[in-house]
Amino acid sequence: MTTEPKKSGSGKSAEPVSLRADLSKDILAIWGTIIRTSSVPQFLIDQYHCVIAWNRALEQLTGIKYEEILGTSQHGKAFYGVTRPCLADLLVDESFGDMTLWYRDKYMESAGADNAYEATDFFPYMGNGGKWLHVTAVPVRDSNGTVIGTVESFEDLTERTLLERALKLSNQKLNLMNGVAYHEIENKITSVRGYVELSRKSVKDEMAIKCFEAEETILKQIPELLHYTMDYQKIGTQPLRWVNVAGAVRSILSLMEISLLRMDLDVDALELFGDPTLEMMFSYLINNTLKQAKTAPEIRISFAEIPEGLRLVYEDNSTGIPHTRKHSQFKETIVKADNFCTKFVHDILEYSCMSIKETGDPDKGLRFEVLVPHGAFRFTDLHN
Repeated sequence: MTTEPKKSGSGKSAEPVSLRADLSKDILAIWGTIIRTSSVPQFLIDQYHCVIAWNRALEQLTGIKYEEILGTSQHGKAFYGVTRPCLADLLVDESFGDMTLWYRDKYMESAGADNAYEATDFFPYMGNGGKWLHVTAVPVRDSNGTVIGTVESFEDLTERTLLERALKLSNQKLNLMNGVAYHEIENKITSVRGYVELSRKSVKDEMAIKCFEAEETILKQIPELLHYTMDYQKIGTQPLRWVNVAGAVRSILSLMEISLLRMDLDVDALELFGDPTLEMMFSYLINNTLKQAKTAPEIRISFAEIPEGLRLVYEDNSTGIPHTRKHSQFKETIVKADNFCTKFVHDILEYSCMSIKETGDPDKGLRFEVLVPHGAFRFTDLHN
């Protein structure tokens, strides 16, 4: 006696139950073979929540052999220490409404497949001290689109997450300590400078007066160093953006009380794509020129497009850099206060994927050449 195919609601012939079951087993068997040979930690459950594949990579991650868990429904206990549903269980039952109950705000729908989900969570019972894992669950369907199982994959984020958390905490500590230290030190220096000024005015001895003047000079340098360190910490704290060179330079000059500076700004509407501290870089270069200029300060900023991209040139008539220091000035690990400007400028540009070298004649002044790669510069009309 033959079994007649049942009619579906659409009028099409439906597959016999026994045939659909055999096809489902075949599909799951193929998936099981793929998972067992995968280097990604994965397991596969069927529609009854039984584990039918548990690969070697997952054995290494969990410490549980496939013989111990194959054919059971204890996979949740392997990750959470208690019997509870994994993402795979929720997907195989299509219980999407229970996602929030078990994963709260830690999950999201995956773009990799329909009704696939992923989550990042901490698993305290795994390994020594727990593990941070990124989990992705993808449903397995038969030819009719019915969910017959789920594959769950894992990525171990423990090391990266701990490093990110440690870095965030370190930054928070540094910002707090630097903020407190900066203001406290600045307040104390202001007080000491006041006493030094009073002392200098109250004595007549020339040697004592020279000592007080030297002390005042040193006290003036300390706040500058504090400003340097505070500015340096700003590198990399904001998203990269376009910086208009002419606009940045003019903004800096407007804040300075300069009467003798001669500026030749030949940059048209040039914009650079990099760290926002690029604006600060021009401030450092201009201040350095004002300090080191032997006569009335002169600055020229120009550019030229070259095969490698664009060459931005900063020239002045300040004290030049000796030939013996041209190649080492950007590589110093211990940076003196006098050399902080060049180190600061170099690191801003390096973070922005640009490079710098000094090519000036020491007797004529500084000449910095900045190489800007293609894609990191453009020309924009400021009036539009």
